[in-house]
Amino acid sequence: MTVTSSGQKQSAGLTASSSQLGHWLEEYSEIAAILPVITGLLVTTQLRLRGASALAVNLAIAAVARQVILQLKQQTGAATQSVSEPTTNDTNHHQTGDGDYTIVHSVPGRIRLQIPRLLSDAAFAQRLEKLLLDQDIVVGVRLNRAARSLAIRYDAANLTELELGIRLLQVLEQAEQGEVSP
Repeated sequence: MTVTSSGQKQSAGLTASSSQLGHWLEEYSEIAAILPVITGLLVTTQLRLRGASALAVNLAIAAVARQVILQLKQQTGAATQSVSEPTTNDTNHHQTGDGDYTIVHSVPGRIRLQIPRLLSDAAFAQRLEKLLLDQDIVVGVRLNRAARSLAIRYDAANLTELELGIRLLQVLEQAEQGEVSP
């Protein structure tokens, strides 16, 4: 006769639940792809964060959510090579506050931001583009002032989303302050 404690039963139930969740995430991969972005949006909205701080928190929360989803998928035993490369293909806009910066799309190696100030401030747009191109991780920049859009292609190797967020924040702050290195 085997006696199990309630803690062991809860642990077994939790393992079964996480396995079921992992299978569900595998089956509905489109939803799994946008969950990190939605999670970041919910956190920044609930904390009422805006601008640069919201961008950093959003990227960090999304990175953590992707890791959790990846671990759940791997627990199912059905993890494949494509699962080990977490991506977000977000067609939903999510605000980082009341409109200072909006992450429109993000996948490893590419991020697109919507920055309202690009439309009204040509000098800011020019400074931002130059500062970004001076970054060693930036491969290319496409700026569309009329659409208030900034697409950045970057070298994602050995660069976490948090590190990217921190570097982007530094560049945005420099551009806002009018700092451009010669």
